[in-house]
Amino acid sequence: MHFIGLMKEHMATMDAATYDRTWVEIEALLEQAVQEMKSQRAKYKLRKMTGPKADKMRALMKYTRAAAVVDTLRWTIGVRGQISPLDEPLKT
Repeated sequence: MHFIGLMKEHMATMDAATYDRTWVEIEALLEQAVQEMKSQRAKYKLRKMTGPKADKMRALMKYTRAAAVVDTLRWTIGVRGQISPLDEPLKT
Protein backbone atom coordinates (compact mmCIF):
# COMPACT_ATOMS: atom_id res chain seq x y z
CA MET A 1 0.00 0.00 0.00
CA HIS A 2 2.88 2.38 0.79
CA PHE A 3 4.34 1.78 -2.69
CA ILE A 4 1.05 2.73 -4.36
CA GLY A 5 0.93 5.98 -2.38
CA LEU A 6 4.47 6.83 -3.47
CA MET A 7 3.62 6.09 -7.10
CA LYS A 8 0.55 8.36 -6.98
CA GLU A 9 2.61 11.14 -5.42
CA HIS A 10 5.34 10.71 -8.05
CA MET A 11 2.79 10.81 -10.88
CA ALA A 12 1.21 13.97 -9.46
CA THR A 13 4.57 15.75 -9.41
CA MET A 14 5.29 14.66 -13.00
CA ASP A 15 2.08 16.37 -14.18
CA ALA A 16 2.62 19.51 -12.10
CA ALA A 17 3.30 22.70 -14.03
CA THR A 18 6.93 23.81 -13.99
CA TYR A 19 6.34 27.41 -15.09
CA ASP A 20 9.74 27.42 -16.78
CA ARG A 21 8.77 28.74 -20.21
CA THR A 22 10.31 32.06 -21.17
CA TRP A 23 8.40 34.95 -22.70
CA VAL A 24 10.45 34.44 -25.85
CA GLU A 25 9.25 30.83 -26.10
CA ILE A 26 5.63 31.80 -25.45
CA GLU A 27 5.68 34.63 -27.99
CA ALA A 28 7.39 32.39 -30.57
CA LEU A 29 4.71 29.74 -30.08
CA LEU A 30 2.01 32.37 -30.46
CA GLU A 31 3.55 33.62 -33.70
CA GLN A 32 3.88 30.05 -35.00
CA ALA A 33 0.23 29.37 -34.17
CA VAL A 34 -0.89 32.59 -35.91
CA GLN A 35 1.06 31.60 -39.04
CA GLU A 36 -0.41 28.08 -38.93
CA MET A 37 -3.90 29.53 -38.58
CA LYS A 38 -3.40 31.81 -41.60
CA SER A 39 -1.91 28.99 -43.65
CA GLN A 40 -4.74 26.57 -42.88
CA ARG A 41 -7.38 29.23 -43.58
CA ALA A 42 -5.84 29.84 -47.00
CA LYS A 43 -5.73 26.07 -47.66
CA TYR A 44 -9.35 25.75 -46.60
CA LYS A 45 -10.45 28.50 -49.00
CA LEU A 46 -8.47 26.93 -51.84
CA ARG A 47 -9.79 23.43 -51.12
CA LYS A 48 -13.33 24.78 -50.86
CA MET A 49 -13.10 25.83 -54.50
CA THR A 50 -10.89 23.12 -55.94
CA GLY A 51 -10.11 20.25 -53.63
CA PRO A 52 -11.75 17.09 -52.40
CA LYS A 53 -14.10 17.45 -49.43
CA ALA A 54 -11.78 15.44 -47.15
CA ASP A 55 -8.89 17.86 -47.78
CA LYS A 56 -11.19 20.84 -47.19
CA MET A 57 -12.37 19.40 -43.88
CA ARG A 58 -8.82 18.58 -42.77
CA ALA A 59 -7.72 22.16 -43.42
CA LEU A 60 -10.75 23.44 -41.52
CA MET A 61 -9.97 21.22 -38.52
CA LYS A 62 -6.32 22.30 -38.50
CA TYR A 63 -7.39 25.96 -38.75
CA THR A 64 -9.78 25.51 -35.82
CA ARG A 65 -7.05 23.87 -33.73
CA ALA A 66 -4.60 26.69 -34.47
CA ALA A 67 -7.25 29.32 -33.70
CA ALA A 68 -7.89 27.67 -30.32
CA VAL A 69 -4.17 27.73 -29.53
CA VAL A 70 -3.97 31.42 -30.51
CA ASP A 71 -6.99 32.33 -28.37
CA THR A 72 -5.65 30.38 -25.39
CA LEU A 73 -2.16 31.89 -25.60
CA ARG A 74 -3.55 35.41 -26.01
CA TRP A 75 -5.75 34.91 -22.95
CA THR A 76 -2.86 33.38 -20.98
CA ILE A 77 -0.48 36.28 -21.62
CA GLY A 78 -3.24 38.78 -20.87
CA VAL A 79 -4.01 40.41 -24.20
CA ARG A 80 -6.60 43.09 -23.49
CA GLY A 81 -10.05 42.23 -24.71
CA GLN A 82 -9.27 38.52 -25.08
CA ILE A 83 -11.93 36.62 -23.19
CA SER A 84 -11.35 33.15 -21.83
CA PRO A 85 -11.52 30.58 -24.62
CA LEU A 86 -13.95 28.62 -22.48
CA ASP A 87 -16.30 31.62 -22.28
CA GLU A 88 -16.25 32.46 -25.98
CA PRO A 89 -19.51 31.89 -27.80
CA LEU A 90 -19.49 29.35 -30.61
CA LYS A 91 -18.91 30.90 -34.01
CA THR A 92 -21.60 30.15 -36.54
